[in-house]
Amino acid sequence: MANGARWLFWGWLIIVLAMNVIPLGDDLNRIIHKSIFEFRLDYLIHFVSFLVFIPLYLIAERQGNPIFNHKSVLKYILIVGGSAIISECLQYLLPYRTFNPMDMIANLFGAILTLLFIFISHRKHLEHRKVIYNTKILATDSTEDTEKVI
Repeated sequence: MANGARWLFWGWLIIVLAMNVIPLGDDLNRIIHKSIFEFRLDYLIHFVSFLVFIPLYLIAERQGNPIFNHKSVLKYILIVGGSAIISECLQYLLPYRTFNPMDMIANLFGAILTLLFIFISHRKHLEHRKVIYNTKILATDSTEDTEKVI
């Protein structure tokens, strides 16, 4: 399945956006009490929902079939980063949902970590390809020089 990672990416994006607009109840807004701080469970869910884009990116790269063919990192930034903001802003427009800036911060934190990972991974991949490409050129040049001597 050559486009499997692409389907997973778009499917997950739709799920994330849908989960932010359908009414879910207050079970996810439970507060986890620890002696030092209070933490709402939904903040963790918002954060992790954007981290899921990391393995989707890695699956696509490993298959050699990236989700975006041209300017993939820029498109990831626009789509994943944009959806982190839009998904929470949609709640402002819906009467049965409540806009929460802390949810948006959790979304953005997950998206920023995801995009940072993707950016670093992409740079490493380009450096690796550059080394391999230069090695092939050097090997070809040395083979041609050897053939001239013989």
